[in-house]
Amino acid sequence: MQASRRAFLRMTIRAHVCARRVRGTAPSFVLPGRHIAAPRVSLAVLMSGVFLASTGAVTHARSRESAVAVKAEELYNSPSYSRRELMQFLERAVDANPRDVGLLWRLARAKYDVATLPSTTPVEKKTLIYRARDVIQSALELDANDFAVHKWFGIVLSSIGEFEGSKVTIANSFIVRDHWLKAIELNPSDATSFNLLGRWCLTIADISWIERQLAAAIFGTPPRATYADALAYFLQADAISPGFWKKNSLQIAQTYLKMKDTAQAKDWLVRTLAVPVSTPEDKQVHDEAQTLLSTLK
Repeated sequence: MQASRRAFLRMTIRAHVCARRVRGTAPSFVLPGRHIAAPRVSLAVLMSGVFLASTGAVTHARSRESAVAVKAEELYNSPSYSRRELMQFLERAVDANPRDVGLLWRLARAKYDVATLPSTTPVEKKTLIYRARDVIQSALELDANDFAVHKWFGIVLSSIGEFEGSKVTIANSFIVRDHWLKAIELNPSDATSFNLLGRWCLTIADISWIERQLAAAIFGTPPRATYADALAYFLQADAISPGFWKKNSLQIAQTYLKMKDTAQAKDWLVRTLAVPVSTPEDKQVHDEAQTLLSTLK
């Protein structure tokens, strides 16, 4: 119970922002992404595995972006360019262009990506996450109407809970949700933002009665969401970009199972298996879907 309580109260959406990304501009959140890093996401603990899911910012008015920001996105989508190299490229670019919002949110994303690498030490991870927070805060102050800024503000903030404890995490969960809602308002065609909100809702819906009482004791009104809420966001993500992230399809199936709709769960597991395997995460999701489907036959 103590472990699950900590997991909830940390809620960092490790948005593994995946690794096979929706090309275009946007973030891959480690949600489905570069490999898609998007999401390459970690939505850290909130989404519990997030991740990265992806990214994706489909259709991000590229015409508004600087040439160096466009170049950075090309590098982000290049399998031959490492995350750490991209971070260093963006650090130099931001030093030369400190008010370029397109560079700032990408630098925050890059720091988040490097922070979530298996080779990154715990100390460096914490440093990178806090620096990412400072960078994305600067981007938000410069432009509060960029959906990618709001998406990545939520992703980075969700990761802070890993280092600041349960009370801060719960308080931040409302802020995280509101930034993702704003991202959707600004760009309703970004599948990744819908997936992030789906995972947020799924995490909240999974909270036990005891955990909810603990949150209520601290905040009076703990965050609330249902499986139906989560499902609606996941389905909308798929409607926007069918099959954009193998894990989104699996999450739809898992949510149907939680809602006791086995027939729909089976259908979505079959759909999950039909999505090509492009990354190590995809392979893991594929195996999980196969195992789950075998238990439902």
